Amino acid sequence: MSSPTSASTTLRCPECDDLARGRKQAAAAQDLSRVTDFDVLIARHRARHQMKP
Repeated sequence: MSSPTSASTTLRCPECDDLARGRKQAAAAQDLSRVTDFDVLIARHRARHQMKP
């Protein structure tokens, strides 16, 4: 089971890909505050995927 902030996604959603890319860039820059921000954005976005029928 992957975490809600895992970069892997079963749906090919462009927004998921953009968020994962942004998180990866923040991690590479060692900007932990931005990494956390992206974690929250990713979790919220993926929750919306689960709400769709």
